[in-house]
Amino acid sequence: MDLMIILLAVVLATAIVIAYLLFIWWLDRYEREPFWVVLLTFLWGGIGGTGISCFVNSLTGLVLALGVGLATAQTLTTVVVAPIVEEFVKALVFVFLVLVGNQLDNRTDGLIYGAATGLGFACVENLYYYWSVYNPESTEVLFITIFTRTAFTALVHCISSALLGMAIGYARHGKGASRWVLWPVLGYVLAVFNHATWNGLTSIAQGVAESNQGLSLLTMLFSILLVVGASIMMFLLTLNSLNSEHKVIKRFLLEEAQRGVLPREHAEIIPYWMKRRKSGWLSAQVPKEAYVKAATLLAFRHYQLERADGDRKAQYLHDIQMYRQQVQDYMKVA
Repeated sequence: MDLMIILLAVVLATAIVIAYLLFIWWLDRYEREPFWVVLLTFLWGGIGGTGISCFVNSLTGLVLALGVGLATAQTLTTVVVAPIVEEFVKALVFVFLVLVGNQLDNRTDGLIYGAATGLGFACVENLYYYWSVYNPESTEVLFITIFTRTAFTALVHCISSALLGMAIGYARHGKGASRWVLWPVLGYVLAVFNHATWNGLTSIAQGVAESNQGLSLLTMLFSILLVVGASIMMFLLTLNSLNSEHKVIKRFLLEEAQRGVLPREHAEIIPYWMKRRKSGWLSAQVPKEAYVKAATLLAFRHYQLERADGDRKAQYLHDIQMYRQQVQDYMKVA
């Protein structure tokens, strides 16, 4: 019976992490990313991210142990090495997303893919920790671990990678080669700092747990407040990014409406998620989802053209003509 309860708790904890992913994916109301790409990003974090990080962390820990001793090496690996390695390895998926997949249209996309790789990493790492602390004689530590890693540690991975993802998403359509250094480095530093701070505080709490329970509880409380604060900040950044997308879509669709590409009333509806969910504003003969996506991407390409330089301008102009034609074709059907 105890084993069934434990298995149920582990399954529920894993399901909650996946629910985080689905919620974050759902938040992108304007041009939702293909879920199969988000899922592959999640799997990269869970399989590639944890596999490579585990190897590098373990090897580095062994090397450090030879020089500073096992206890110090474990602390350094947890607080310094792991955040540096794990945030870098999780972010490797962006090489594919930028160079091959061409999936990043804005910082919201970067946030979603960053969160996906972070949650994938957390999901698999959590299972390892559940296994490592399992003791059939005493399940208290296991259930505390399940709660802590589901409610807080998973969010730390999610937020850290999302910060870096937002920075990469912002750099994707900026001007100047320096953007590929400035923004990713800034995002990486923030990701590592957030991750290292959580690991450091939890290490302190564990280290003083037996000698000073009051200090241990105070440290854990501060750690929890840190995650809550970071979560609120991440939510506000997400809302700000979505609001920026809303303004971009409305601005450029109104310009397209003036050109006669689509009706003005559509330009007033498409930027609003609730409005476009209603029926009656679009002919039943027009596939709403495809039409809205084409119009949204048309607006995004205009925005990206404003910020672009070099050869990318030609590509954006090509995309604008393509999406504009798609929108006009849908209007002919109506």
